[in-house]
Amino acid sequence: MRIFAMLILLAGIFGASSASAALKVADLKDRAAVIEYASQTGDWTYLTRLSMLLADEKARGDAAPLPHYYAALAAYRAAEIDEDVELRVGVLLDRCIDQTKAALKIRPDWSEALALAGACHGLAARRQPLSALIAGNFAARELKQALVINPENPRAMLLQAVTLLRRFEDPDRVALARQLLVDAIARFEQFPSPTMEGGPTWGEEHAHFWLAHVASLNRDTSAARDHLEQALLIAPDLKIAQVSLARIGR
Repeated sequence: MRIFAMLILLAGIFGASSASAALKVADLKDRAAVIEYASQTGDWTYLTRLSMLLADEKARGDAAPLPHYYAALAAYRAAEIDEDVELRVGVLLDRCIDQTKAALKIRPDWSEALALAGACHGLAARRQPLSALIAGNFAARELKQALVINPENPRAMLLQAVTLLRRFEDPDRVALARQLLVDAIARFEQFPSPTMEGGPTWGEEHAHFWLAHVASLNRDTSAARDHLEQALLIAPDLKIAQVSLARIGR
């Protein structure tokens, strides 16, 4: 039933014209749900298309930066999945960065957009060696500023931790990433609602997945299994957690 309902939602979104009326909060929540479902199931095609469509859509009032944010998020998720073509990943990450800039132009102090920009620069530093130094510096600055603006933002903590774990494996940085992930989960549990209507709510399952990664680095199979199972309780379709759990055994 979940898959059938999501397919109907996807068809409605992709059939919509980019010249349609400004998105309502309910529309934005639908887009967010599609991004998370496509991300969890590893559907690069839907994520890529949705990132392009959302870049052309508009919302009014407090929700005005959200289409840009979700366009960036879809591009980031697609780039995470795409392991093959550096040029194609570069296009996705450029779109992510451009769309976070557009969101920040509307709302300069929005920690969510700053953190996502930092994550996109961090992934660029990991996947595009020729720009690693510059992208890495941008990532560090943006992720730090996101937490200065809102120290309680669990997605900012999560994205900083993920960026560290993708680029480094030294014990000090792994320990810092682990603490950020633990803190992020505590914030997700304490503050489950978004800061604006229609705003992002994703992240808790990803925090558990990356804590499982840290546990694996520390050769703690039991803890890794526990976090993967917790991630799947939150998001049963999370493919990367399914694959990791199958690899270590239940």
